[in-house]
Amino acid sequence: MKCWVIDTDLVVSGLMKANGPCALILEAVMDGRVKLVYDARILAEYRDVLCRPRLKLDPEHVMHSPQALGGQMSVAPERLVAIGPAPDEMALVEVALAVPDRTIIKDSLADFPREILNGIRLLTPVEALAELTV
Repeated sequence: MKCWVIDTDLVVSGLMKANGPCALILEAVMDGRVKLVYDARILAEYRDVLCRPRLKLDPEHVMHSPQALGGQMSVAPERLVAIGPAPDEMALVEVALAVPDRTIIKDSLADFPREILNGIRLLTPVEALAELTV
């Protein structure tokens, strides 16, 4: 089973576009092919973003998804002292380093300076989906 850190934007996209790559990745999380890895910061961001009224997400999805995603793999990562991306991006790096897969799924891969990745794989949703279909 793959253990991946999935950016909040992709969770939102997966809930809003039922047949896109992000929705298929969320489906893989729900059916157990992928274990979502998170910490308290990432889970709080999922909950905050999914509840934003401007997204107009179905209340059932908004209420169900954080619990379903929250039941995956919680870690307490070691904090890095580094000059790097924004704090929410740094949280993705720290959480990815806490598990053997060391994989972040994110649309914009340019947010991460190479010097802080320490062997982390960065995959776009399309690349991640390709790994799931192999």
